[in-house]
Amino acid sequence: MKKYLMLLCAAVAVASLVTSCGSSRRATAISEGEREVNLIFNGPQYRTDKEYFRDSGIGVSKDIANAKKIAVQNVRQAIAAMVQSAVEVVVDNYAATQSADASDVIDGTDLEELGRTVVNTQLSGLEIVEEKAFSQADGTFRYHVCMQLSKDNISRAMSRAIDEDAHTRLRKDKEAFRAYFDENIR
Repeated sequence: MKKYLMLLCAAVAVASLVTSCGSSRRATAISEGEREVNLIFNGPQYRTDKEYFRDSGIGVSKDIANAKKIAVQNVRQAIAAMVQSAVEVVVDNYAATQSADASDVIDGTDLEELGRTVVNTQLSGLEIVEEKAFSQADGTFRYHVCMQLSKDNISRAMSRAIDEDAHTRLRKDKEAFRAYFDENIR
């Protein structure tokens, strides 16, 4: 009897162990009232890559034109923040790699200011990758948009800005910065 009881306890222990391990791999059951949401423009082709900064946004309004305006503005702000952050990192890293006593070094502060100017002017080059609009049951419109901005255009614009800025032009090695910028922005 003891042998039978031990075998039964072992079987229950193994069964509970197998059951508990298996349940941790299953998806959590959806609660009543919940439903899965299909994210629009969420695939890899809609994400930033080596050639483009990309983002997607959504706008909701009773007027479809206003819904589009909201979505586009949200994407513009998101891409501007991405580009600004990337430019600042590249500029900071470039300035840190230059020797402190070199007279032809581009000043990091000047480059940061030029970078902000470039980002602001280049946002006009945003392209729509894809867009979708939906009419909702409550009479409003939901507009989704994915937009992109060429990294090469940002790099060329930064190079032109350095050329046009007399203060920076006197203390720079433009080609070295352009090569560094291109390598690190991608």
